[in-house]
Amino acid sequence: MQVFNTFFKIASKRISALSIYFIIYAVVTFMFSITAEDEMNSNFQSTALTVYIMDEDCSAASTAVSRYLSSLHNIADLPAEKEALCDQLYYRTLDYILVIPEGFEKKLTALKKENLFQTTKIPGGARGYFVDQQISQYTSTLQIYLAGGDSIDTAIGKTDASFQNLTPVSSVSFHEENSGTNLRVFYLYQYLPYVFIAMFFNGLAPILVIFNKNTIHARMCCSAFPLNKRNLYLSFAGMVYSLICWAFFMVLGLLFYGKDIFSKISLLAMGNSLVFLLVTVAITLLVSLFAPGDNVINMLANIVGLSMSFLCGVFVPQYMLSDGVQAVGKFLPAYWYIKANNMLAGFSSEPFSMNTYFQCLGIELLFATAFFAVTLAVSKMKSKGH
Repeated sequence: MQVFNTFFKIASKRISALSIYFIIYAVVTFMFSITAEDEMNSNFQSTALTVYIMDEDCSAASTAVSRYLSSLHNIADLPAEKEALCDQLYYRTLDYILVIPEGFEKKLTALKKENLFQTTKIPGGARGYFVDQQISQYTSTLQIYLAGGDSIDTAIGKTDASFQNLTPVSSVSFHEENSGTNLRVFYLYQYLPYVFIAMFFNGLAPILVIFNKNTIHARMCCSAFPLNKRNLYLSFAGMVYSLICWAFFMVLGLLFYGKDIFSKISLLAMGNSLVFLLVTVAITLLVSLFAPGDNVINMLANIVGLSMSFLCGVFVPQYMLSDGVQAVGKFLPAYWYIKANNMLAGFSSEPFSMNTYFQCLGIELLFATAFFAVTLAVSKMKSKGH
């Protein structure tokens, strides 16, 4: 038990490194849980934006477009001054500027589709493109009726009627029915891969490095204490250490979400996090064998943690990743952790399936086994070197 006790004596002196990551993660999780809007857990709902319309054509068609947009959005009444309007966009008090130029109705009746409007929107924002799509749908429908031989007034009437009688659309949630789970619980699990890597690389690895330094390792090899027994106690201490850290995160979840943490789906996510804990410990054990310095460990934590997070969908949803990125991500354990977590939360396009869940856990366990095997092989090679 000397190795076990020594391990935790060293760990107690490095508690500050763990505390920093735990506090940061607690604050981030709390902020997400209290600021997350209800639409994250509900069906999509369109939002009324603030739109400014400058109608230079003053025709029946331009009036129809203005009337259609006014039924969906808040129309701003502002002076027609370009600089003032751009200021409104800059300060986000205005979302979209639409200029309907003179000759709009003539172009529309001629079935032209290019340069019908002049628009200005917030660069990089999704809201402006949402309005673009609405205008495009309206004018395309209007031109369909015009192409069929209807007059402009008749085409406007039919277009307005078609948009007033849209077929109701229902959305499907892919999380398990009647699970009774507050989906905000999954903020607790979503970012654990990055936090686990950062915490264990900077908290657990330096402790193991001390035992793996050449001088200490050689001295222990010369002692009467068997090396295999030392490795067994060291591995056991590392697992206890990691389980204690994991338990603190679960207590954090209990404080934030109460009984929701014990719902069926949340317990499955908890099991998923426990399996990924094994993966992280295995990677940490492998890194520590090379006895890197603290600066190198911190660099590796950032490289491994950030690259795995961005490639596997921790920070960016998996459905937004390109096929190429997802193909690379499948060779990393965090991809399968996030896939299972998203499926449990209903954030995935894939329906909930226990078979898929256990498949993800099985792949994570294979990664953990592979890293442990490589660690044992490297440890054996180093022992022969002494």
